[in-house]
Amino acid sequence: MSPSDRDPIVIACAADDRYVQPLAVMLQSVLTNLSSDRTITAYIIDGGIEPGHKQALAKSCHPPRASVHWLSARALSFSGLPLWGRMPVATYYKLLVPELLPGALHRVIWLDCDLVVNGDLAQLWARDLAGRHALAVQDPAVPFVSSYNGVAHHEQLGLPSDAKYFNAGVMVVNLDLWRRDDIPGQVLEYLRRHGDAVVFLDQEGLNAVLAGKWGELDPRWNCMACVRRMVNDPWIVHFTGNLKPWFYPGRNPSHALYFRYLDLTAWAGWRPKRSLSGLILGRYESSGLRDVLYPAEVWGMRLLRTFTRRYASGATEEGKR
Repeated sequence: MSPSDRDPIVIACAADDRYVQPLAVMLQSVLTNLSSDRTITAYIIDGGIEPGHKQALAKSCHPPRASVHWLSARALSFSGLPLWGRMPVATYYKLLVPELLPGALHRVIWLDCDLVVNGDLAQLWARDLAGRHALAVQDPAVPFVSSYNGVAHHEQLGLPSDAKYFNAGVMVVNLDLWRRDDIPGQVLEYLRRHGDAVVFLDQEGLNAVLAGKWGELDPRWNCMACVRRMVNDPWIVHFTGNLKPWFYPGRNPSHALYFRYLDLTAWAGWRPKRSLSGLILGRYESSGLRDVLYPAEVWGMRLLRTFTRRYASGATEEGKR
């Protein structure tokens, strides 16, 4: 079933105060490229954004083209779920969407806040779900459930090794099927059972549960800035990994794209401070050296995971504030 072209486009996302600026950039990029006759309704799961930052973000969204609704992260307990590195419990907030969003909504576009939308989201919204639980893009770095960092227990789960693995940062979600089949509950069960082996957290859980139940989108709907062999004319650029434009002044063209949208928000003119580490990262990322050393980067990530692995406590971050 396809939605009406008269209805608002519904998106959901999540952020804490550290990511409020990228969130503003993401929303601004959506509005900049949206068909002039369309509007959006944005549901933001609040991981602890300061009131003043909320006001600045809402002002950047140019009402009445965008309606912003703040949701409290309270519906599920994430106790016992794996975490590693600096990853906050907010990474699991996308699992709250079926319960927190109004029951009358049948679909939603989930967008991570570390991306920019460079195409018309109305085209993605119009895609027919065709009975699928979600639409997403195959992950170019982890293309199959059997790939390194894929679904650790895919054989035990009976998943074929050539089952495709998707990136969960951009999804068209079938809310009716997620609610009917309790997809969040199934993901939580998988993560608690296999947490010691899980690498990409909620994304791995979703791939384990939704294997064979999702439809594939054009890769231009989720192009990773860290993958140099990006497709031409990306509709969404996703800043996966640690080398994000708000951390250091990089030379990658995707960084310039980020700041182009940033300068249309309440944070116009802001730039990351220059530093020696930032200069080194910029050289590393733009020189092609990253292509050669990327396997070592992945190995380092696995090592970081080993030494920083921990588990979430019973309260959500919002509940602690």
